[in-house]
Amino acid sequence: RAGREGAGRASLLGPGEDFAGHRPYRHGEDLRRLDWDLLARLDKPFVRVERREAGERWAIWLDRSASMGIGAPGKLQRAAECAAGLARVGLALDARVRVVLSAGAGAGARSFELRRSADWGGLLAFLQATRAEGRAGLAALCESERPGSDRLFGIGDFLDGEPRKWFVHHTRGRRLCGVQVLAPTEFAPPLGSTRLVDLEDGQRVELVVDDALLTAYEQRLESRIDAWRTAAARHGAIHVAGSSARPFEELLTPLLGD
Repeated sequence: RAGREGAGRASLLGPGEDFAGHRPYRHGEDLRRLDWDLLARLDKPFVRVERREAGERWAIWLDRSASMGIGAPGKLQRAAECAAGLARVGLALDARVRVVLSAGAGAGARSFELRRSADWGGLLAFLQATRAEGRAGLAALCESERPGSDRLFGIGDFLDGEPRKWFVHHTRGRRLCGVQVLAPTEFAPPLGSTRLVDLEDGQRVELVVDDALLTAYEQRLESRIDAWRTAAARHGAIHVAGSSARPFEELLTPLLGD
């Protein structure tokens, strides 16, 4: 798993353009942003906020297709926690944050906009009411949505599309970040007789997972994740892959700094 999970060295909170102010330091952030003079004077850690970040628009696209319903904890649960965590960071940076859910069964894409602290409770209720259903995931959002944002985050299992559909939204001045959340059994399927059920179309397959089949599956999965990472590096973007069994803070750490 160590070779498949994780991300590259890029970070979301890179150097900005103009100094805008300070905010409290959060555990795991890049220490290069720490204001050491303030730390010495106040004995409390603060980081510098750049003006480019303070006025940004953030879009967070969340995959809620049926395939996100598997896992312990479920992929959607962990993905929603990641969305909330990113939204909170954006709020602290005075960014305008829009969270967009992929279309559910019989419903179109839904969104919630976070502009101020008073909106926080509404966002949590919006995410808590989300259910994994339907077939539309991030690939559908790539076709139906126009980000109109400075930063675009995609959170899901990334199993329904190819990198080119996602990175078509990479433009000058927009940063892309992908958080790929897979269930523990998707990283390491158990050996023995298994029944696979496609939650999006109901198809069922019976098979026996032996060492050879498991090795082939792991190689194919690693190749797919590597393809996303390679495409992200080529576009100066970030792609994180991890298990839903990991705390959401660990999944987001590569985005927030080394």
